[in-house]
Amino acid sequence: MNYIKIIFIYIGLIIGAGFASGREICEYFNFCSNTDYTGIVVASLLFIFVCCAILRKSAKYELYNISDYVKHTLSFSKILQKLFLCLIFADLTVGLIVMLSSCGEIISSIFSSPKLFGSIMLAVCCTVVFIFDIKGIAAINIALVPIIIVIITLICVVSILKKTSSPAFNPAAMFTGANRNMLLLAVCYVSYNTLTAASVLSPASKDIGGDKTILISSFAAGLLIGLLIFIVWLAVSTNFSAVWYESFPLQKLAGMINDNLKDLYSLCLIFSIFTTAVSEGYGILSYFKPRTALSRAIYSVIIFSALLPFSMINFAFLVKNIYFIMGFLGIIWMAVILIDFLRN
Repeated sequence: MNYIKIIFIYIGLIIGAGFASGREICEYFNFCSNTDYTGIVVASLLFIFVCCAILRKSAKYELYNISDYVKHTLSFSKILQKLFLCLIFADLTVGLIVMLSSCGEIISSIFSSPKLFGSIMLAVCCTVVFIFDIKGIAAINIALVPIIIVIITLICVVSILKKTSSPAFNPAAMFTGANRNMLLLAVCYVSYNTLTAASVLSPASKDIGGDKTILISSFAAGLLIGLLIFIVWLAVSTNFSAVWYESFPLQKLAGMINDNLKDLYSLCLIFSIFTTAVSEGYGILSYFKPRTALSRAIYSVIIFSALLPFSMINFAFLVKNIYFIMGFLGIIWMAVILIDFLRN
């Protein structure tokens, strides 16, 4: 059961609104060339490393929240501890705002309701999950992540098969210099997610069960994420001109197949937003170290009340601009994790 919990918690954190919509994949992996999949390979390997490094350290030193993890990793400098705790808090906050914004837009498009209504619905659902602490996070991810994976795969495979001119794979593209910025984009993408990873992986490491579980869970999670990136990348590539300017490219692809699949994918988007929102919200909540269910509920209400006004910002704008900024900042944190891993 530990394998499943770690795998789905990690995947649930990564495949939020940006990923499941296809917008993140467009920005980070379809930008330069339809035939250069170097970035996907690099991202998969980095996701495996990040998961393994955080779980091993957290389990070894019993670091079960983000604050303890950062303080132990940067024990040589109080200033750096505060700097990175602030940076990660900002990243979690921005990520949660993006989830609230995207949920508001999707609910609004389905029910013709005000955007704020959908954002409030997500906030209420997250608050209920937080009452049950990390067990609630695990339960939601175990229940919803397999459904998300199946729906994303279904939409992408069908859209690829319906298109007759798939991009030709060119292995030599991995060794050419024309599109090497794909590597930088891949590193930025992983590093953005690395900023938030410890917020859920550290608490989940409490009953991890040894290095074997860590290695298998990390490899399986990273591989699955890589495969999902690849299949979304290929689906977007085969329909590039039709979906590039869409806020929700995969939802557009589903609608191009038929309306029923579009409705199904809207549900998938809501699920993916929910899994990421609970992970990022839980990370913010852990900064306050609430001890009881009541205190977690009170802090949750305060947090969401402060963030809901910002959820009115356009979702596509947030993904295109804020994610890149946090990605570059996240590179520094990923370097810290790498150095700490090698040192230990």
